[in-house]
Amino acid sequence: MRSHKPRILFLVLEMDLGGLQRIVYQLINGIDKERFIPYLCCLDRGGIFYEQLALHSIKTYILERKPGPFDIRLFIKLCQILSKERIDVIHSQNGCTLYAALAGRLAGVSGIVHTDHGRLVPDKRSAIWEDRISSYMIDHFIGVSDNLSDYLSSAVKINRKKLITIINGVDTSRFVPVDPERKQALRSTIGLTEADKVIGTVCRLDPIKNLDFLLKCFPAIVSLVPNAMIVIAGDGPNRDHLIKHAETLGISSRVIFLGRSSNVENIMPMFDIYACTSLSEGTSMTILEAMSCGLPVIASDVGGNSRLVDSSNGYLFPLNDEALFTNNIIALLNDKAVLNELGSQSRIKVQKEFSIDQMIESYQRLYESVISRDNGKQ
Repeated sequence: MRSHKPRILFLVLEMDLGGLQRIVYQLINGIDKERFIPYLCCLDRGGIFYEQLALHSIKTYILERKPGPFDIRLFIKLCQILSKERIDVIHSQNGCTLYAALAGRLAGVSGIVHTDHGRLVPDKRSAIWEDRISSYMIDHFIGVSDNLSDYLSSAVKINRKKLITIINGVDTSRFVPVDPERKQALRSTIGLTEADKVIGTVCRLDPIKNLDFLLKCFPAIVSLVPNAMIVIAGDGPNRDHLIKHAETLGISSRVIFLGRSSNVENIMPMFDIYACTSLSEGTSMTILEAMSCGLPVIASDVGGNSRLVDSSNGYLFPLNDEALFTNNIIALLNDKAVLNELGSQSRIKVQKEFSIDQMIESYQRLYESVISRDNGKQ
């Protein structure tokens, strides 16, 4: 039998800004330290969240994976960490399944669980095969939305008995609505006025976020709402392309690219509407954060978005439907009463259904279940 408090190793590629990384950060911060000891291991590099956790006395590792299909040096180092720290459960995230599965089984950990936060569009066959093969050595695969769990079953061929859905949660004490005075104070820091009607989004500037579509729709929006603005927070490989696209469309003076930021809770409240135009989503953390800030949401009807957004707190639109997206944006920006009501319902919905505490407890019960099962085998 175990003579120490169960030890959970969170295995990720990196811990820079992003929805997946924020979830891991929240899990490590919020996990009951009377029940578990969390550890963090990054296969590639650290990042802002890594640095914050290291300051909180969490034991952390960066393994600096070398290019190529499989880094033997890294694999050996990971096995050594698992043995040295007497890890009980590995909780891996996107891109880490093979290392988690092989090292975990070789080191004899009690359990391996993996959370899939979303898939690329189109999905890479190499990623599908890596996850499928690894799944035979993994105890549980977690999808962050019912749609994603269905995809993992049908396309990746994960055994349904191993699949669990755990919906992401948000810290509703950190992401909060603000009063008009505070809203304007935040806006003034980036040159926005009280009269501006702001469509905002926060994401990695990657093609999968489909921001070309948002920019493409904006000339029609601003023609009917002249004081409309777009604020895009985030960075990524598509940044230069998007800036040039805005210039080509003649809307660059109405689009603000904020770059990456670690204080998203001070950016969201600047917005009037939160827009998500993604090609694919699991359970979007930024949509949840926007809802927690009391914003109405207009989102593409993909992945788990339909679980978060309905007629009570915003609008869903078929992917790349320019007319419906544009009309919904214009209607909301021109009707402050409806905009405010949908925003209020967003806050209520997230408090009732998507609390961070519910998410953390679901994972804690899962860790305990795999540990208990392993104890029963001994």
